[in-house]
Amino acid sequence: NLKLEDFKGEQCFIGVDLAAVSDLTALSFMIPKNDKLYFITKYYLPNSALYDNSNAELYKEWKRKGYLTITDGNVTDYDYILRDILKANSEVFIYKIAYDSYNATQWAIDATTEGLPLEPYSQALWSFNRPTKELERLIKSGKVVIDNNEITRWCFSNVTLKSDHNENIKPVKGSDMQKIDGVISMIEALGIYLNTPIYNNIITAV
Repeated sequence: NLKLEDFKGEQCFIGVDLAAVSDLTALSFMIPKNDKLYFITKYYLPNSALYDNSNAELYKEWKRKGYLTITDGNVTDYDYILRDILKANSEVFIYKIAYDSYNATQWAIDATTEGLPLEPYSQALWSFNRPTKELERLIKSGKVVIDNNEITRWCFSNVTLKSDHNENIKPVKGSDMQKIDGVISMIEALGIYLNTPIYNNIITAV
């Protein structure tokens, strides 16, 4: 399976989908290397959600298998997630971090204070359209390598596509139980990569 230490010193783009209160948070690391994009996604959950959540049994199973990091308390531990990103910064060179500014103001301030390169990333359809289509194209072209994580596979299985009259698309979930956080964080990471001028032509050329 993919590990961040396998990419020591490589440039990395991060997408983070922070849970508003007490559910799943996804943190995706995307490393462009040798004409491929490598995705490693970590998942976090507050301890209380192992007991008072409709997906509690699934979460317990993923905790046992080591796919899910459980943090103390009954709300999302933003500080824990920030510390993990700072640790990752000693392995890879973090170029940009995409995050949804909704509900993340204090976290963004703290991360910026630590010197991390944050960039707000809109959850709007127009913002997700290009990276969503590009991710699909790159997966079909064999240009994407995704770490072996059951939660990520589950997130992909929960995706339906929402579209508008301009044929912009964005992944959405079918119900509250059907989480897609890992897909959202991956698309955010790809989105800021595509928005970075010096890289803009590289991936579309492969």
